[in-house]
Amino acid sequence: MTESSKAYDGKAIASLLVLLMAFSLMPISNVAAEDTGDLFHLQAQDIHASFDSSTELTTITWRNIDSLEQPSALDNFYDAEYHIYRHTEMINQSNIENATLVHSVAACDINDPALSASKYLCLGGANGSHQGHSFSYLVDPGTNDSFYYGITTVITTQDGTVSTYDSLIANESSTYHPVTEITTPIRTPYNLMASFDPTTSITSLSWVNYNDIFYVLPEEGPDAYQTRIWESSLPITRNSAAALFASMTPIAQIATGVSSYQITIPEDTDRQVYYAVTYLMPNYFGPGQDYEDIRLLSNNALGTPLIEDNMPATPVTSVSSYFFSNTQTGSGTTTITWADVSGEDGESYAVYSSGQSFNSTDQFGVEQIALVEEGESEVDHQVPVGRLGTSHYCVVVIDSNGIFDEDIEEYSCTSVYEDAFYDWVAEPTNVMATFIGNSQTLVTWNDQLGAEGEKYHIWRANFLHTGSQFTEQAENTTIFYQGTVTDGIEEFTVTVPEEVDRTSFYFVTSEALYQHSAGPYHYTQLNQNWFGPVYEETITPALPRISTIEVVGEISIITIEWYNNQQLDGEKYSIWQHEGDPFGEDEDEVSIVTEENGWSLFDGDIYDTGSILTDFTFSKTYSIPNDVERNTWYAIIVEDMYGNTNIEASPGQTGNSLKVKEDTIPPTASYEIFDGDGNLYLSPSLVAGSYSIRLSVNEELFTMPTVDITTTSGGKITNAPRQMQVYADNLLDPTKGPEYYLTFDISNTVTAGMITITVDMIDESYNSQQLSWTDRSLDARSPTLNIYSPSSDTDGGGDGSKSKYLARETMTISAGAVDDVQISLMQYKFTYNYGSASGSSVGAWQTPDNLQDLEGDGSAFIFSEQISAGDFNNGRHVLTVRAVDSAGNEVIEQVIFLVDFCYNDINGTTICEYVQSLEPLPEPIIVEPSFSDPPYVFVWVSSGIAFISIILMLFVIRAGMRGPKRRKSDDDYDDDDWMSEFIGTTQQVDYDSLTNVTPVADAPVAQEEEPEEEDPFSVNVVQRKKRRTKSKRETEPEPEPEEDEAFFGLDDDEFDDDEEVVEEVKPKRKVGRRPAPRNAPKRRPTRRKKSED
Repeated sequence: MTESSKAYDGKAIASLLVLLMAFSLMPISNVAAEDTGDLFHLQAQDIHASFDSSTELTTITWRNIDSLEQPSALDNFYDAEYHIYRHTEMINQSNIENATLVHSVAACDINDPALSASKYLCLGGANGSHQGHSFSYLVDPGTNDSFYYGITTVITTQDGTVSTYDSLIANESSTYHPVTEITTPIRTPYNLMASFDPTTSITSLSWVNYNDIFYVLPEEGPDAYQTRIWESSLPITRNSAAALFASMTPIAQIATGVSSYQITIPEDTDRQVYYAVTYLMPNYFGPGQDYEDIRLLSNNALGTPLIEDNMPATPVTSVSSYFFSNTQTGSGTTTITWADVSGEDGESYAVYSSGQSFNSTDQFGVEQIALVEEGESEVDHQVPVGRLGTSHYCVVVIDSNGIFDEDIEEYSCTSVYEDAFYDWVAEPTNVMATFIGNSQTLVTWNDQLGAEGEKYHIWRANFLHTGSQFTEQAENTTIFYQGTVTDGIEEFTVTVPEEVDRTSFYFVTSEALYQHSAGPYHYTQLNQNWFGPVYEETITPALPRISTIEVVGEISIITIEWYNNQQLDGEKYSIWQHEGDPFGEDEDEVSIVTEENGWSLFDGDIYDTGSILTDFTFSKTYSIPNDVERNTWYAIIVEDMYGNTNIEASPGQTGNSLKVKEDTIPPTASYEIFDGDGNLYLSPSLVAGSYSIRLSVNEELFTMPTVDITTTSGGKITNAPRQMQVYADNLLDPTKGPEYYLTFDISNTVTAGMITITVDMIDESYNSQQLSWTDRSLDARSPTLNIYSPSSDTDGGGDGSKSKYLARETMTISAGAVDDVQISLMQYKFTYNYGSASGSSVGAWQTPDNLQDLEGDGSAFIFSEQISAGDFNNGRHVLTVRAVDSAGNEVIEQVIFLVDFCYNDINGTTICEYVQSLEPLPEPIIVEPSFSDPPYVFVWVSSGIAFISIILMLFVIRAGMRGPKRRKSDDDYDDDDWMSEFIGTTQQVDYDSLTNVTPVADAPVAQEEEPEEEDPFSVNVVQRKKRRTKSKRETEPEPEPEEDEAFFGLDDDEFDDDEEVVEEVKPKRKVGRRPAPRNAPKRRPTRRKKSED
């Protein structure tokens, strides 16, 4: 090569290098993929969606932005997330709220090592390393429609700010053309369940047939589907099903309609297995084109393996036992020990006991007493009450799958002598029940103490039972047997039936064999060995259950309470009413609640709003009409949130319908009274004695009625309201209501009067009623009886003329009677020839023909009858009348009358006919009373009173006529003092003032006290009396001996005062007021002089 060519080549190379350097300085964005939208929104680009009918998947793909024009826009790549939406319309900003979010994915996963180094790696084109996004959406079975997809971006910054960018761009972040998605409907069974019972080595499979939900598949003919059961040691999934099924054959192929299957597992099996159930549908797509849905979309394949293990573990060795007694309590404990088995994991040890040696767990009398886990080699067994004797114990190994050998080796057993006594509790404790799904409820408890070898029975009921309700009739009627386990297990799994939705109460009772010799005792008092309610999930709504219906008739309301279904959310209840017999004659049929069957809607749209999810009951109160008495059925119907309704009505406490008596009418009653001998007492009057009152009520009562018996006069017979007792319930006689009674006594101390019987009643609807009767009385007085005619033969002067009747004439008999209550009988009779020598005869009692009730209430009667005197012989006869009141008090009155021998003929002539001579008139009876007879006693008393009165009168006269005693300075009496003392004043009476006469004015004259004489006719001036004050007592002179008094202290001088006295003319004395003396009130006596005669 020449030098010139070398120079040329060097220039060319230099030019090329300069050109390359220039290209390196050009912007990289010139080669970026074309992006649309705001770069800061990191919007998805190049969206594409396609549906694969073979996999029934719709795959959506897109990429990240790839532009470098705004580098800062890439800062949020690791904080951004794409949300994929699906909709039947093209998705845009206006309707994205109606679209369905189906998936979310990070725009750039910072945890991906290939992308976490730089934000530029997240670019989705040539400028970055991100491979783009892809998501496959599994379309629901039975879909046949077109759908659009759209992608929004959600950016959450470091400070927690969330920004959503939903400005979708067609064919970039939102599909412009829809994707048609057509999938095959599910054609497989639902909810496959499997369980293995190691005791029987049977695996049980159960499922829900598709036609039980949607009746679509043919069950008859050449196109009828067939159920196929598959078994595999590998998981059976949608992805693996095709390959697995192609390499195996089903273990069973059964006919249509079957929903369970049992597989017998060989002995000594220990494996994990998966099961699946499918349908083979012949000619599904046409003749000869069969179809089997192996997508496994309806839980028709087990997701976890079923362990099938029936291989027992190695027996235990070195078993021993010893007993410890408690001398203070009399109880004891037996401790059983053994050596742990090597080579087993997760095993447990069951200890069995019996009163005799045994070599099998199934031997009669063998009971399990304990179950302990791996690692424990000792059990302390509480010996039951009264145990005395030798007990045998054996230890059995149970592997982790529950498998054990029923045959027991001799070296796995021991025996010990036990002597114990202690109180025992006959029930397990801490009972709990939990619905664990898969149609299973697990019941657990703690075994009871003080019992040996007991068995535990598990029961279920729809409501809480008490011990009194656990009867042979209730067993499997209201409380249902579930199973039995031995002691030590302390748990039981209840299989819940299919297609149920229920509230359950679980009970665990014990049946123990004490002392190894007595028979087993089953304790069923149900004190605390229950748990509930447990709500168990079902497919369709179950019948609601009415708790109570209570009617309060007094205020006309009805309260309906039913149990809330805790397994349903947002359910709706309605109450229906029926006034007929929707459940048949025996009320034991099921009724369909429709208007065609006579039901009417009582209240609807009662929603469970979620605010009462923890309440067990709903309670609604309504008004009912007044004055009604009827039997009405109420039914509660439930509709779940999906509109599924159960319109059946079942009567009774365990159903959703109850019959209630709507009663707003108070009860009524009538009464009867019986005497002490039990005989009906019809008399309106009662007397002292023993009685019973019987009350007949027209309906059942809520409480016993009370009765209070009093009299209007304040008498208390029952002393207070007393509760009556049931005499007869009359349940077998629909025409009668219940009867009640009360015995009471009436004493002689109860005051008589009208009786008031007051009864208080409350019926079952709480209607109260108080009834009072006043149609009886307490009688304490006999009747008053008077005979008006004839009068007694002693009237009219004693000769019988007033009651004498001529023969052949008419005589009138008349009488009347009065009683305080009622007269029940009034009669009369005659005694003929009274007192005759030939003897008398008595006639029969006769009731008057014209007996008249004067007051209309039976308290007063009178009668008058005409009887011919010719019916009687000549002579004396007796009329007897009696009256008996309603209380049995009897009074009798008699009169004697005379029938003469004479009669008047037609001419008025009196003719007398004598059969024999007239008897002489009887001698008058002279009554000579003694001095002690009442007339004389009265005379003696009257004379004594008169004599004493005369003596007292004389003393008064003497005291009034005597003057005061003489003073030493005056020999005469002060004649004026006795009158002053007699009239009670010492003042002069001002007659001018009394007679309103003005006196003549005189010159004032000084008044001087006359020492001896005063005017006897002077008048005292009336002045106010004042209390006298005691003056110093002066020494009174001794009274002079008085002369003999003529009569009771009256002397002749005093009697002479009545004679006329001639007084001397004296100068007129001025009369004026003067002060009264200080001593006792008395005036100076007026001197009278005797006349000279």
